[in-house]
Amino acid sequence: MKLDILSLVGSNNKFNVEGKLVVVAGGSKGLGKAMALELAAKGANLLMLARSADTLRIARQEVQAACISSKQIVDAIAVDLARPEEVHRVLHRYHPPDILICTAGGTPDQVGFLADISPQAITSCMELNYYTTIFIVQSCLRLWLKAPQTPSPRHIVLTSSTAAFLGLPGYGAYTPAKVAIRALADTLRQELFLYGKDAFRVHCSFPGTFMSTSFLEEQENKPGLLKALEGTDHTRLELEQRVPSPRTVAQSIIRGLEVGKEYIAVDFQTELLLNNMRGPSPRFWAVWDFLLGVVAAVVFWWFRRGSDRRTMREGQSRRVRDSRV
Repeated sequence: MKLDILSLVGSNNKFNVEGKLVVVAGGSKGLGKAMALELAAKGANLLMLARSADTLRIARQEVQAACISSKQIVDAIAVDLARPEEVHRVLHRYHPPDILICTAGGTPDQVGFLADISPQAITSCMELNYYTTIFIVQSCLRLWLKAPQTPSPRHIVLTSSTAAFLGLPGYGAYTPAKVAIRALADTLRQELFLYGKDAFRVHCSFPGTFMSTSFLEEQENKPGLLKALEGTDHTRLELEQRVPSPRTVAQSIIRGLEVGKEYIAVDFQTELLLNNMRGPSPRFWAVWDFLLGVVAAVVFWWFRRGSDRRTMREGQSRRVRDSRV
């Protein structure tokens, strides 16, 4: 399948970024920075947005070093992406971008069982993962609708998660936010046909776990049950060997964009989950995707039964421990 993808890219790249302005929301670290680095090496001009000015400054230097031409522009502006008025102000400094990539998110402080986390953690998780996406999408769309249509489509690339398809105990705040991103992609995809068949393309990627500062911080707060169910109950050294880097994930997403995928699963497990729950969401290889959905319906029925049993055993153990206190 990878060979087919590579041959398709070579003959007809549907995500050519050379000379185009790409806004990366959440571009100071992790997946956002990795996407910026990859796109800089393909000739894109980058506007990187995130909250931390210091982290952005370092990331900008790295991205500038990855550029292939002295004519490329790399800028970075500190902005709270959860505040629409700030997003509006920053975007109006430039001409309308050609591509918007939304990667802001994470859950370093909001993991935990619902009975144990605070209402503030739930609110902040939604702000960090959903508001940081929908407000900049809205601002970009309003800019685009006032500007002349470009010869090639403008792209919106959203970032959801494998968690959007797999509810695990401990992700009660995070999973609904990532499901909202997937729902936004579905809604936008059809809504934007209002403005012409070829004016816009909406994409949504579904990365699983990847190595980042946020992931390591999250590991400190995860319940043991959650680590066991998602397969992250390992030492840091073991995780570094097992978990892909942000660059690896970014490269996979960009390959999917270049062949024209609208929904992009980064690994095979997520591909199965996506096709098990695809519904009316767009497909790429229709027959292959359908067959994967059939396989996934069986595989994840067994997985769910096993995870349910494991959760019940954990609950029984906790009740026994509590009764002894």
